[in-house]
Amino acid sequence: MRSLLHKLLLSSLLIILLPMGLAILWSSKTLTTVLERRFAEKSRAQAEQVELLLGERKETATGLVHWIAEMPGVRDALKTNDRARLFQHLLPLVGSIQLDFIEILDSAGRIFLRVHDPTRYGDRPKLTRDIQQLLRGTGDFANYGVEEREGKAYLRAVETIDGDRTLGIVSAGYALNRDLIKKLEQVAGGKVFVAIGSRTYSADRPGQQSKPLAPISTVASNDRESLWHRNIPSPSLEIRLPLITDRGTEGSISIFYPSQEMTATINTLQRTLAVVALVGIALALAASWFMSRRLTRPLKELVSRTQQVGAGNYEGAVSTQSGDEIGALAASFNCMLEELRRSKAEVEGYRGELERKVAERSEQLNETEKKRAAMAHMIAHDLKNPLLGIKKTLERVEQTPDEFSGNQGKKILTDLLSAGDLVIGMVNEMLDLYRSDFGDIPLSRSAFRVEEIIQTSLRILGPDLEEKAIQVPIYSNPEHISVVADKRRLSRLLINLLSNAIKFSPERGRISIYAAVREQNGSGFRVELRVEDEGVGIPERDLPRIFDRFYSQDKAEAGTGLGLPYCKLVAEAHGGSISAENRKHGGFSVSVLLPMQAWETEGFHAA
Repeated sequence: MRSLLHKLLLSSLLIILLPMGLAILWSSKTLTTVLERRFAEKSRAQAEQVELLLGERKETATGLVHWIAEMPGVRDALKTNDRARLFQHLLPLVGSIQLDFIEILDSAGRIFLRVHDPTRYGDRPKLTRDIQQLLRGTGDFANYGVEEREGKAYLRAVETIDGDRTLGIVSAGYALNRDLIKKLEQVAGGKVFVAIGSRTYSADRPGQQSKPLAPISTVASNDRESLWHRNIPSPSLEIRLPLITDRGTEGSISIFYPSQEMTATINTLQRTLAVVALVGIALALAASWFMSRRLTRPLKELVSRTQQVGAGNYEGAVSTQSGDEIGALAASFNCMLEELRRSKAEVEGYRGELERKVAERSEQLNETEKKRAAMAHMIAHDLKNPLLGIKKTLERVEQTPDEFSGNQGKKILTDLLSAGDLVIGMVNEMLDLYRSDFGDIPLSRSAFRVEEIIQTSLRILGPDLEEKAIQVPIYSNPEHISVVADKRRLSRLLINLLSNAIKFSPERGRISIYAAVREQNGSGFRVELRVEDEGVGIPERDLPRIFDRFYSQDKAEAGTGLGLPYCKLVAEAHGGSISAENRKHGGFSVSVLLPMQAWETEGFHAA
């Protein structure tokens, strides 16, 4: 039996020796050529950034002088020789645009105003001699070019300020100084030398006299020249770019990349070596595939099963036909897995039973507590008002015992009876809501006329209507409507609607009750009960919530908010629906639609 150690040694030798042999055969000259080519490509790409930066500077300078030349305030200041006014116009440019100078020349070629040094004016720069014809309006001049002044070079843009004649010239640009060259070096990533005429400008010694740059034999595309300097103390690659302005080529820019920086391209060599290594590994894998497959398959299965066990999955087992140490390990693992499955099954059984019992008990306690609290809240608030009415009526009887006779006594007894009916109705309503949590509420159907429940509701709410002097007209179409429904629950529904209408109606207001039989889109006849008031209505944002339990529009007044939810429950128990809306001219309207069977509609208008 071959041990696992022998298999690993053989596979390692095959995987390592073949890539090493291929790497030794790789030509060092080829690697050097690849490195130099990649280094040159990278250097040229970085040199292009210098051209982009100078192009951006050119666009900024030419755009600025054009903008200044078109400013009416500049023309007026030149016409009136008002230097202070002109300075105020150009003052915001100081510090906001990175230019080394902005100056205005008058029609005689003198510096009329230098923005960055307003005390200096009257000079005639070399620029004046170059553009005398432009000032006289008899010639043309390049808008962007190189200007040498006092031993310094400037990249500047020029444009005339025209009115009825050439009033002057605006000039702006950049000094070819240490700051600009350092900026070019940061962009290029190498040492930068700018040659203009007989002078060479660098970050160390700008403007020093120098010999012309040596010609370069190798010329790349886009007028970029490159040359390797190998026979000097510090070998480097030179990329030379032309300094092109509107006049043509006025100089050159040389960027030197030290060859020591070629180490930055070591990644290219590493990628090349990686490709070679991959080829060798592929050949080694092809030679040792059959042997390694038998080795890795049981190991992978064992690792996968170990991860599943760590995640809590004890099902399945590791299958292997290996007779070495891996086979012995798989057998031991399967025995351990069987013991874990048995233990887990027992623990899960105990835990599941315990959790189920705890959850059932907790749910029962929560439901009981919620219903007890809701019922207590309803009893405490909704029964208070009718009980207070009964108490006041009895106090009135006690205070006027002699008048408790005849119509007065009958009126008092009627009020007591109405208040008692209201209390009993509220209790039954609360019980119906409580029963609805456990299923549909039972209905006790009987045949009756709709006008009966209307009159019953008005009798029970009579004291409240009289207290606010509210008129209640009744409209019925047809005059008599008979239905088969639960009379007591429909009475409670109508009492709740009228109670809400009374609560929000003004003194001496009007509450209208409508009863009608309507045909609904060919689906049969329905009885509509509608209650309309002249109150303030319901906010539009609250309309979708008015049929929710415990919702109350008037937060300052105690109440459970169960009236409209009860109405919805009764309507749906009869197979109908309820809806509410604000009236266009003020007030609130609630409509209840109840279905009628075909045999009911035959005599709905009169019994």
